[in-house]
Amino acid sequence: MWQKIKTYTVAHLIGFLMILGGWTLSIVNVGLDRGIYGIMPNGIAQKTLFTPPTIAGLVIIVLGAYFPEIWISIKNRGAKS
Repeated sequence: MWQKIKTYTVAHLIGFLMILGGWTLSIVNVGLDRGIYGIMPNGIAQKTLFTPPTIAGLVIIVLGAYFPEIWISIKNRGAKS
């Protein structure tokens, strides 16, 4: 019983930390890029929000959301209920 509680707690804690890290990466990157503009081919300056660090942050958030359930299902694959 204690092993099952540890598995669920650790999995969800890691997932939460991944979500928090991805969110922080995205927010910090957007805050640091404030005032940096990308030049479009037609010569118009446009603020860029979709940069590699913000996309990486989004990927980390999505992985953190699904990580706990994937880890728990892998750990419980061979166990009988």
